[in-house]
Amino acid sequence: MIILNTSFHVHVSLDEHFKTWVRNVYIPEALASGKLASPRFAALLIEVQEDCVSYAVSFEAATAEDAVEWHDNIGARLRAILHQRFGEGVVFFTTYMENLSLK
Repeated sequence: MIILNTSFHVHVSLDEHFKTWVRNVYIPEALASGKLASPRFAALLIEVQEDCVSYAVSFEAATAEDAVEWHDNIGARLRAILHQRFGEGVVFFTTYMENLSLK
């Protein structure tokens, strides 16, 4: 199982609009792709930059290939929409992670 995590840093003036967009557009479209499941939307409890709030949106993918395919296609389209809508007021980075056994 692969975890696809995108961290977003959002100017406070865009906070409510950004959260609405994530809930109503980003997560539903990610799930509709059939490549991602188990969404999580979390607030980071650290201040990365003054006048910004930070969030992490993560999903699970069955394979690394599914995660990369989503990121490079549907995810790229959604990130372009994000940039058109919020401009430089929202920046982000994505990481791929793999769950490890606790034993």
